[in-house]
Amino acid sequence: MAQSLDVVSVHPDLSVFAPFPLQTAAAPISVKARTFGVVTAYWPISRSGITQADIDRLVAEAAGLAADFERLAEQSTSLEPPVVPYVVTAEDDDTAANSLTPHTVPLIYHVHKLAMLLRGAERTSEAIELAMERVMGGFSARAAVISLTDGDRLHVADAAGCSREFLGEADGALLRKSTPETQAVIGQRCAVYAATDRRTHGRLAEQALDEACVWVVLPLLAGGRSVGALSMAFEHRHQDVVARQPTLTALATVLAQAVERTHLHEARHALVEKLQQALLPRMLPQPAGVVSTGRYACATSGIEMGGDWYDLLILPSGGVAMVIGDVEGHNPDAAVVMGQLDSAVRAYANEGHDPGVVLERANDLLIGLDTDLFATCCCVWLDPDTGVAQIASAGHPLPLVHTGEGMMPPPDDLRIGMPLGIDPEARYEVTELTCNPDTIFACFTDGLIRTGSETVSERLAAVVAGDVDIESLGDQIMSDFKRRQAEHADDAALLLVRYEGPSSEAQRTVRQLKIHRRDLQGAQRTRRRLREWLELWHLSDMADEQELLVSEVVTNGLVHGDSDVYVVVRRYPDRVRTEVRDSDPHRAVPVTVPRKEDEAEGGRGLMIVSALASAWGNSPSGRGKTVWFELPVPA
Repeated sequence: MAQSLDVVSVHPDLSVFAPFPLQTAAAPISVKARTFGVVTAYWPISRSGITQADIDRLVAEAAGLAADFERLAEQSTSLEPPVVPYVVTAEDDDTAANSLTPHTVPLIYHVHKLAMLLRGAERTSEAIELAMERVMGGFSARAAVISLTDGDRLHVADAAGCSREFLGEADGALLRKSTPETQAVIGQRCAVYAATDRRTHGRLAEQALDEACVWVVLPLLAGGRSVGALSMAFEHRHQDVVARQPTLTALATVLAQAVERTHLHEARHALVEKLQQALLPRMLPQPAGVVSTGRYACATSGIEMGGDWYDLLILPSGGVAMVIGDVEGHNPDAAVVMGQLDSAVRAYANEGHDPGVVLERANDLLIGLDTDLFATCCCVWLDPDTGVAQIASAGHPLPLVHTGEGMMPPPDDLRIGMPLGIDPEARYEVTELTCNPDTIFACFTDGLIRTGSETVSERLAAVVAGDVDIESLGDQIMSDFKRRQAEHADDAALLLVRYEGPSSEAQRTVRQLKIHRRDLQGAQRTRRRLREWLELWHLSDMADEQELLVSEVVTNGLVHGDSDVYVVVRRYPDRVRTEVRDSDPHRAVPVTVPRKEDEAEGGRGLMIVSALASAWGNSPSGRGKTVWFELPVPA
């Protein structure tokens, strides 16, 4: 039964694929109860229309294909469909009248289809992958290379069908070096190299085909400048494709425009992410009796800055202040206000005020800024000596509090106040609760919880209840978040704090050391102090292994992280845990061969840590990372 449907009016984005009016019909490739695929035919609207004869022919062709596929299936032949569909042209009088040869129309189809797909690409690597699929599958190239400019060099972004030797020479080639690709980039002109041209010999993985392939090299032009080159090799039987150079030029043009757009998007997103990270605390303090970590995930869609923040402060009384907040909006104004509020909360907390007063003064400040923005904020003051926590919230979700017995319900008398920046008369009540050792506070912003019907309490409670360290807990929560929301339009912040017990007791089992980024003897000094701490704990038998591992991790932080390094060593009844924190947010990468400058102070990477430690982890946070390891206490 045939149906008439105006597809473009329903899906206007398809106009990129079909810029001129088309009629289409489709028939299933099926036999009995098995369906293999579909055959779709397109006709220009200028024809007299789709006739019943056209439909009958299409159905007959689909039935013939189905019979062929069934026979191949019975022979156990793989029938996995290609990534790029096979396109052919049926010659008729209209085709000849429009000078569209049987070889031209499929190429035009693939160019327009690629243009439509590239519109949704947000990363350059995604655009390159889509173009490579279309070049190899749609244009029947024997080999292809996409090279992109980077300063005064060309780097291979992707390749197929090429020899390793050629790719090794092509990747990183200076633009001043004369190659087909550099000449195309500098001269901004397409060039065709015959099979006998020695300049393209040795490029193919199957070198026997060198003298059977023609190379076409096109510049990738966007905005009047070259952003790279597209090189394609075609066998003699595909000389018809080479002859359609305007179509190949159109292919290079749509790819170049996508590369330029995605490059700009990635650069702006990277800048926003870097600026956002710069507003977060460089490192969280680790006072005796308290273990903390933070996580931050920038929005994956859009390029504007968010207003989420977290902080951890040491109060004048010796207590710990947890702060989590979110400024309305996702733009530079929100980020600026976030920075102002963070600084204000820090200042008011350092004056010795309780959480309610701090929020009241922050509210006055935001109203005085006259920004028309509001913000939510939650403050938790924890006294490690007594385990008493004071909580006040200005429109922000309350932290999840998990004890050894399960999730602690919010206190009955805890009232969430008005968000900051709305009511100049707003007051914020403070509620107290008493925490037992091993209580975990999970503070978060709403970007972390927009994952459907399941509540944040249900999701986080399941993870928090697990018997894992605080760093692994943060990794699990953020992995769960990213798995559920691969693309998220809002930032997400997380602050985790574990209360281990009274600080007066913890001070005997916690030691810390700060190493300046320029301290060339930092690893040596750490080893010496570590041996002293282990002797104090009557664990000298562990000194050799501990010194070896801490030297490796500290050296990695100083050399590769290029930042100050904080070392925290905690003595537990059954193990000793060492944490090394730096300001580099990139995950440390294990290496097996040390650089020469690393050999004097270790630097053989994390392979030795993985081999000797009973447990270890590598946890990037909002602005830095923590590399930790544990060794069991000898029986």
